[in-house]
Amino acid sequence: MDLPAQRRLKAIQSHVLSSTNADQSDLQANLTSSQFVHRQQYSVCLPEKLQTGKWNVYRSARSPMKIVTRFHDHPEIETLHDNFVHAVKTFGDYKYLGTRARADGMIGEYTWMTYGEAGAAREAIGSALRFHGLQKGACIGLYFINRPEWLIVDHACTAYSYISIPLYDTLGPDAVKYVVNHADVQGIFCVPETLNTLLSFISEIPSVRLIVVVGGVDEHLPSLPLASGVKLISYTKLSSE
Repeated sequence: MDLPAQRRLKAIQSHVLSSTNADQSDLQANLTSSQFVHRQQYSVCLPEKLQTGKWNVYRSARSPMKIVTRFHDHPEIETLHDNFVHAVKTFGDYKYLGTRARADGMIGEYTWMTYGEAGAAREAIGSALRFHGLQKGACIGLYFINRPEWLIVDHACTAYSYISIPLYDTLGPDAVKYVVNHADVQGIFCVPETLNTLLSFISEIPSVRLIVVVGGVDEHLPSLPLASGVKLISYTKLSSE
């Protein structure tokens, strides 16, 4: 019987048609551009076509014939954490995460967080989670819509070896409860709107030890019974610990 990895390879292979011409001249340059590099060759088009459609297969121009695990000019970058650390060091003062506030039905100007500020916030959140007893490998739930804090928490998870678990409010409370229990989530970041949902079944998610409210004010947070074993704290207070 084939192993799962072998079955996966066979499934992928069945969708790829190999070229009969092994000449590397079949590789076509795919020119792209960015804010910092103009007309830099980033990828090449390999001589394969997917059977299910006329889609090209692309690979890095620096290594078109094999997959690499590190960048040639940045051998220190191997993981997402390494990549973000490099970005903080290289682009510390550059704009990274932007938000626009709404007031009286009008959308205001962007307020930006730089790479350096995001890096500092990531360290503050990650170390605070460790301070509250969450050990390496613990699952952390993210129960709110996209905003800078979502990405900061995710960066903290990669930096401190936590596992980030997205919790989708659109799937309803039962789905959230199922995911939390299935993943044995120990900490959850939420907003005031989703906090009420969590508290409605807090006794049914016994693995949770810490709930952090993004945009919440500690003085306005509800008190939880000591028997629940759950610590409730605002994101602002957590990041300052």
